[in-house]
Amino acid sequence: MIFHLNLLNLQIFLINIHLNNLNPEVKSMEWVENPTPSFANWLTNAVGATNEQLLGADHALQQLASGQTTNLHQTMLTLEQAKLSFQFLEQVRNRLMSAYQDILREQI
Repeated sequence: MIFHLNLLNLQIFLINIHLNNLNPEVKSMEWVENPTPSFANWLTNAVGATNEQLLGADHALQQLASGQTTNLHQTMLTLEQAKLSFQFLEQVRNRLMSAYQDILREQI
């Protein structure tokens, strides 16, 4: 394992030398890691996606009611997808509230 790390460090060193020879303005090379997605980001994205599905279902229902579309099958699929997304988000909320209440009941 140490041999692999030393080899990796040597490769990074050689890449730095090569980059400095190509572009003298480059002084160092930094590792940039992809940010790990957080639960807050996931929850924000899930709420946004669910909201978009609900708005789409509302729009499809309005079009069906006004006679602009006659595709009942697609309208029902859109409504069911929005309903399932909302139910999933509701279950996530219920689990979060349950976990929060469990934390509040803990003795310190």
